[in-house]
Amino acid sequence: MGFFRKKRPPGDTSDVRLDLLIKKIEKFAPKRYRSEREMYYYNYRILGQYVEPLIALLERISEFKRLREEEAVFSRELFFCLKDFYDLKDKLSIQQALEDNNLYRRYVDLFMFFYGKAAPEISELRRWVLPGTGSPDSF
Repeated sequence: MGFFRKKRPPGDTSDVRLDLLIKKIEKFAPKRYRSEREMYYYNYRILGQYVEPLIALLERISEFKRLREEEAVFSRELFFCLKDFYDLKDKLSIQQALEDNNLYRRYVDLFMFFYGKAAPEISELRRWVLPGTGSPDSF
């Protein structure tokens, strides 16, 4: 009975937390993008340095109902979590992150893979992330 259980280090609940988050997300996320979610997000659980940022990102993603209720705030939070996940060493400033085409492409992919919808345009995201900056070209 207990012989086949995978042993976890005492106090390590990150695997359990990740499993719960993935299960919650898979209830609403588009089925056709399951392999992309697995490849670009869920598989990072095996790399220790990615576990905490992955948990934070998946927790935010799992709050999908907020996307309808408070699109600007929620989209902004998603961007920051995604930046933390892909920029582990925090090398990019917020402005640099907003100008990074690869990061924005991942943001677009996140919306498609998890919600089956288009992401906000970069100009809109810039307004939400850097309020009071005026036009998107002002930095």
